[in-house]
Amino acid sequence: MNGADFEKIKEEVRLYEGEKRFAHTLAVMREAEYICRKCGFDEAFTNKAVTAALLHDITKKFSPEEQSALLIKYGISSASSEPTMHEKTGAHFARERFGKDIVDDEIFSAVYHHTTGGKNMSALDMTIFIADYTEETRKHDICRKTREYLHNKCEKINRDRANAEILLKDVTLKIIANTLEFLLRERQQIDTETVEAWNSMI
Repeated sequence: MNGADFEKIKEEVRLYEGEKRFAHTLAVMREAEYICRKCGFDEAFTNKAVTAALLHDITKKFSPEEQSALLIKYGISSASSEPTMHEKTGAHFARERFGKDIVDDEIFSAVYHHTTGGKNMSALDMTIFIADYTEETRKHDICRKTREYLHNKCEKINRDRANAEILLKDVTLKIIANTLEFLLRERQQIDTETVEAWNSMI
């Protein structure tokens, strides 16, 4: 995707999200780019990460009724809780809106799993999953501590791809553990894909 196309999509995403949500999206893009740079990922991977970050919350502001309609439209049968529906609908909506040339299978997967995680997550999946949790506008103490942990580790791996994969898995597991602890404490629904992500990584 060339720069002009990227800027056009960026402005369209801004309209779907509104300024507050779009500020989060830009922060996720910056965090994803930082992770890619420190981990030594190549330009092609980084471009995919930035694109997935841009698109990850495209349906976040849609109403529950709109989300449900999109779940039916796209034939999504996975049991998503209301706060996680947007990752599923967003992946399909982004592909429908911008095409498979932009939203290829890797980017689709990264958007589709950015909140719950999923079984056998790729490096790109984990990069977006982490960036969404550790971006700089997240002020919760657990997000801040995870961000500090991630950045400290990133500064030490010196663009070593093998160590980068280990780090991504390590931080992804920490985030999933934090999420499971919160959901259990608050007696909230746990998405089956979060459990699958955990089980496939340990």
